[in-house]
Amino acid sequence: MNVLSTTRLAFQDAIFYPDLTIPQGKMTFLQGPSGCGKSTLFHLFNATVNPSRGTIYFKGTDIQTINTLELRQQIILVNQDVFLFGGSIKDNFRTFHQYRKSTAPTDSEMEQYLHIAVAPFTVNQAVTNLSGGEKQRVFNAIMLSLDADIYMWDEPSSALDSATAITFFERLKKHMHTYNKTCLVISHDDGLYPKFSDHLIELKAKEKARKLFHM
Repeated sequence: MNVLSTTRLAFQDAIFYPDLTIPQGKMTFLQGPSGCGKSTLFHLFNATVNPSRGTIYFKGTDIQTINTLELRQQIILVNQDVFLFGGSIKDNFRTFHQYRKSTAPTDSEMEQYLHIAVAPFTVNQAVTNLSGGEKQRVFNAIMLSLDADIYMWDEPSSALDSATAITFFERLKKHMHTYNKTCLVISHDDGLYPKFSDHLIELKAKEKARKLFHM
């Protein structure tokens, strides 16, 4: 089953996409040259921006007909713009879930999400004492706890060393497959997608994509 698909999709009549299908429960990597629209595609998928033409389908339904807040609760974009509240890691889990109007995980469940994100901290750890890279890991753990259908990761390993990145993707892929979650990944680390991708999408440079779009 395809959880996301597109037809004749374009953004600002400047970025043109081939028709795409994203399989459910799989880890899909997006590859392509700089400026081909990888990050823009993520923003299109969760309606942060709107296409100039074409249609995006989420589970067979045009996303333009879905309430935007509900859509973004099911299609989460996790990028490098980390935001954490003051207080402890536990406080942050609870606050994010409070805004989402969902039940916060237990301490044990929080620890499991921190483990997946390779964040070896107690839930009572103050976030102010964490480095930027450590905050990224905690943020990743909190996002995983939100139980979305689709997670879009834009450079999730940018603040991780190679060994930690591999550990994170091993744990992330196992978690996604166990709970039938869909994962989309943009990464400039060319060593990751051959090892972890179930599905690969290769986008073309703008001019070539435009020509193919209009053929």
